[in-house]
Amino acid sequence: MSKPIRILIADDHDIVIDGLKAILNPFTFAKESDTALSNHTNDLHPFQIIGIAENGEGLLERLAQMPETDVVVLDYYMDGMNGLDTAVEVKARFPAVKVVLFSMEESDVIITEAFMKNIDGYVSKGEGRQRLLDAVKRVHRGERVFPMLKHTKSQKMPWQPSSPILPVKEILSKREKEIACLIVHGSTTQEIADTLGIAFNTVEVHRNNIYKKLDINKVAELVKYALEHQLCV
Repeated sequence: MSKPIRILIADDHDIVIDGLKAILNPFTFAKESDTALSNHTNDLHPFQIIGIAENGEGLLERLAQMPETDVVVLDYYMDGMNGLDTAVEVKARFPAVKVVLFSMEESDVIITEAFMKNIDGYVSKGEGRQRLLDAVKRVHRGERVFPMLKHTKSQKMPWQPSSPILPVKEILSKREKEIACLIVHGSTTQEIADTLGIAFNTVEVHRNNIYKKLDINKVAELVKYALEHQLCV
């Protein structure tokens, strides 16, 4: 039997914690007390909840005590540190731990900020049980999981040609994709030039080509493109 994915939960609402227990340990928590933690796992639900915290500070304390943690699932709105600030701190202190924000908050701004700050995943509480299960498994494998931004859910992307339709990652060359991802993660033109060993002006030429191919004209639009199409995962 494969090892379960070991999970820490952080949320300040008991009803949400109970719901997460039911989702992630459906066979065990139906019969155990609220404070019990499960060692149960099977092929369909390979999860083990090893700890629960009510806020960001408590989560960081639990992580220090439980270095074996694989994935953290936490809410955005909590007393004290909010979920995003907590997630950033988790990634800084415990870089091997994967982090999924699980929240009612569906703001494009917050989702994009989470992506730019290298959080591993973001799942809306309205997306359903299976989406969370899938996200936990995928971030544990090293993927990043984010929702489509609200304002583009029903719209065709302007950078997608009508015919033929290219896979989004083939719109850009390998070098353009490399530079685009460095831009998305906050690197300046000079930093990109130094990292790749190319001239400053060469980076600017690539940047202009990227913007032209994607029909965009600013970094925020590039970040949204990368988020929606998992360009940099």
